[in-house]
Amino acid sequence: MFTIHHTYRGEEGVRRAEGAGVEATVSQWQSTIDDALRVVYSAHHRLVSSLFPGAQRPLNIEELRQGRLGNDLQRLAMLASGDLREPREQVNERIDSVLQLLFWAPMADDYQVPRSFWETELGRMISMAKYRAYEPSELVSIGQAAMRLKVTRPTVYRWMDEKHLDYVRDDMSGRTFVVLEDVEQLIDQGANYD
Repeated sequence: MFTIHHTYRGEEGVRRAEGAGVEATVSQWQSTIDDALRVVYSAHHRLVSSLFPGAQRPLNIEELRQGRLGNDLQRLAMLASGDLREPREQVNERIDSVLQLLFWAPMADDYQVPRSFWETELGRMISMAKYRAYEPSELVSIGQAAMRLKVTRPTVYRWMDEKHLDYVRDDMSGRTFVVLEDVEQLIDQGANYD
């Protein structure tokens, strides 16, 4: 079993991530984390090998786990399980960093996360980490967002896909919520993205 011993700063100051609870959290998600590391490493290896075949030595899974992506995924697993709290901005930065590595293709202007990703184990883990970073009062349902914005639900979904509205998914209930602050910003801007 892989045990993490990272020191991190949370809202409660500095503490050590040790003990059976955190080990269980990471081991619960370890195969999901390892699969993601292998996918990203495989794509990286293909790119680097195409540029210059002798440029890198192969890395094993233990080394991949110790890198920034491995660390971010482990922290997201702890966040998803409620074993760690971090400021929302940090959580969103970690999530964006992971999603960029997974979905931002070379030469593309931006990246798009397919909705089907959120049904995978990794997607569910990331969703729960993000959901736990928000207070219930900071979120509204899809229907409430549509009513406030005076648009249809499909328009809200499209704006979510186009990144005009940030959203979180509660994996426990299966419900998706829109970040209220984004809804209010669109109302203030009088945005119309049709």
